[in-house]
Amino acid sequence: MSETLTARESAVAARAATWADADAVADTLAKAFFDDPLICFLLRDEASRPVKMPKLFKVLFKLGLPYGACDTTSGFESVALWRPPGAWEIPFHQYITNGAAFIDVFGVGGGLQVMKTMDFIEKRHPHEPHWYLQAIGTDPARQGKGYGGVVMRRQLALADAAGMPAYLESSKDANIPIYKSFGFEVTGEIAIPGGPTLWPMWRPARATD
Repeated sequence: MSETLTARESAVAARAATWADADAVADTLAKAFFDDPLICFLLRDEASRPVKMPKLFKVLFKLGLPYGACDTTSGFESVALWRPPGAWEIPFHQYITNGAAFIDVFGVGGGLQVMKTMDFIEKRHPHEPHWYLQAIGTDPARQGKGYGGVVMRRQLALADAAGMPAYLESSKDANIPIYKSFGFEVTGEIAIPGGPTLWPMWRPARATD
């Protein structure tokens, strides 16, 4: 596939990822989130970040995989990790059962900081049933070509068909207009103590024909 083609020109489709896709999915998200403010706050050593980030996203993919809502485009240009209504929060026991993997990424002290930060964010999470877009990212070499839209629309269509709203937290203000184009609207700010600001965004379900 030529790198000059857009997603539309290449007739790219999105599909549910499987465990066989784990490494490719994690690699795409690691590239996409390398300069993400929240990731940089949690993984402050820039030198080790390229090694640790694929491990982090592989764990997140593993935890979300049973829900069947981790999507990718055909060439792993873009990936979205969703969690379904009633399952947006990672249970504490999953931090424990995957403790070795989390410690490998964050260390012991860093792991405690991550749990503290996630607790701060989750306390501001809406409790109305919704689909939660935990992470979406496109390989930087493919950004601006429509791949993110392809992977975003797959789950939004399913949410709309079920009459279910969607929610995300944008960690970059520059991405807010992009999310708005899909029907998300900013509902406030989450200012992490000593860290970055996130913008929670809510999207009501849209009627389907």
